[in-house]
Amino acid sequence: MSKLFDPLRLLLAALLLFSCGEKKADFIPASQVKDYFPLQVGKFITYRIDSTVFVRSGSEVEVHQYEVKHSITGTTTDNEGRPTYIVQRSIRNANGSWADNGRYYITPSDNNVEVIENNLRVVKIAGPMLQDYEWKGNQYLVGPDSLSNASPYSDLYDTQADDNMNKWVFKYTQFGNETIEAQQYSDVWTIEQSNDVLNMPPTGSSYASMAVSSEKYAKNIGMVYRNYQIYDFQPGHVDNGYQPTYAGFGIRMWMIDHN
Repeated sequence: MSKLFDPLRLLLAALLLFSCGEKKADFIPASQVKDYFPLQVGKFITYRIDSTVFVRSGSEVEVHQYEVKHSITGTTTDNEGRPTYIVQRSIRNANGSWADNGRYYITPSDNNVEVIENNLRVVKIAGPMLQDYEWKGNQYLVGPDSLSNASPYSDLYDTQADDNMNKWVFKYTQFGNETIEAQQYSDVWTIEQSNDVLNMPPTGSSYASMAVSSEKYAKNIGMVYRNYQIYDFQPGHVDNGYQPTYAGFGIRMWMIDHN
């Protein structure tokens, strides 16, 4: 019996080791939300921004470049009594000085982080931070009757590309080390929020739209990259003499400094 048993035991042990080796190779560690959205009064991150705008009644595309600093300047409570951080946004002038560019609010919890900016409430990151984990990050963006779909930019930009934003599914799609604009980062999570592209770049006389959004977060730093493109293309109509036009905006930003 022992001669038959020993080879079988060795075979089972080898299979077990092989199986464990495969799992280790594919393993992505769970990360804590607080490690990827560190919050402390005095912390700042500075970004370079490429801002896509549509000028001359939407007939021409321009890209403007800025430097913007996001600084945590204090704390408060939200309307639910939760501790909230105040973030001051400043834009660099041509002479190198900084000018006020508005503020927004960050409310952390044990398992997610909410950001409220321009009255838009978004769950930026959520736990567990694992590959393919999903959540409705824009679930609080609803229409005026709290039931209709949210189109937060339609009035300001006259675009249809933001339809159904409250149905976006945020998802962790990639984890690892990355180089972003020549800057190296370790332990980066990529969150894809939307990748809805229709007939872009536009050709012919067809309607086209772009609703693309993704962010990257580095451990112990915070957001290091964002791509946010919300615009559409109208091939022209009788009211404007059939002039093709764009409506909406685009933002691509990446970190250049932090403390």
